[in-house]
Amino acid sequence: MNINTVIEEAFSKPIEDGRARILLRLEFIECEVENSAPDFISVEDDELFLSVQPSNEVDVSIEALNQTFPVKYVRNKDEGNGVVLKMEQPSIWFDIDVEQVTDIWIADLSFRIENKNSRYLAYYITALDHQLEWLQPELRSGEIQSMSISTKKFKPPKITGKESFSSTEVIRCADMIGRSIRKIDLRTGGAYVKFNTDKGRLEPLIIGIAEKLGYVIEPLDKETIVQLDQEGKNVSHAIYLKQL
Repeated sequence: MNINTVIEEAFSKPIEDGRARILLRLEFIECEVENSAPDFISVEDDELFLSVQPSNEVDVSIEALNQTFPVKYVRNKDEGNGVVLKMEQPSIWFDIDVEQVTDIWIADLSFRIENKNSRYLAYYITALDHQLEWLQPELRSGEIQSMSISTKKFKPPKITGKESFSSTEVIRCADMIGRSIRKIDLRTGGAYVKFNTDKGRLEPLIIGIAEKLGYVIEPLDKETIVQLDQEGKNVSHAIYLKQL
């Protein structure tokens, strides 16, 4: 099914009373790749899929997202082990209760790359810009119209309790957070800092520990990192005091 067909369906299939439709548009996905057998297999040989789910903060079950969506390799990034992937079907739509729209709108979606050769290749999403569009029938005509659009950037998932980290990794993350806290400017309540997240694997742990301590940690977007690098600042995240 191509993108035009998906969008046509989203704007033409009837929406039941009391329900709302969310059109999710996304395309390019940037990842860091860990390959334990580079002489044996490559990303180009792998079969890739994207899993999309509401974040753990939202108690919403969406049947249309109980599947994975095919993803294809586009190219290697210029530096490191990064790759660019692309959704074969860059639009997804699903219906939810009208009362759940605010929950989906405010919360973040959780994205994860699944793959056939997971024994050798692991993918850590670093950038995935996406757009949510709220669709609803017009009262008089019944024509489906766009009510609102929200553009979002990928945020690493919060720790869920299903992950497994060694005591050494926990101590290492706590040490990084402790050193970052000391860099916070009391006048602004925040600072730009550098974390070694092990290609994203430790990011939920770092964010989770910091949150328990009363701090918020957010990854910086690519443009900000490049801009600060030109100023001689090697940073990857922002840390600031949680607003009470």
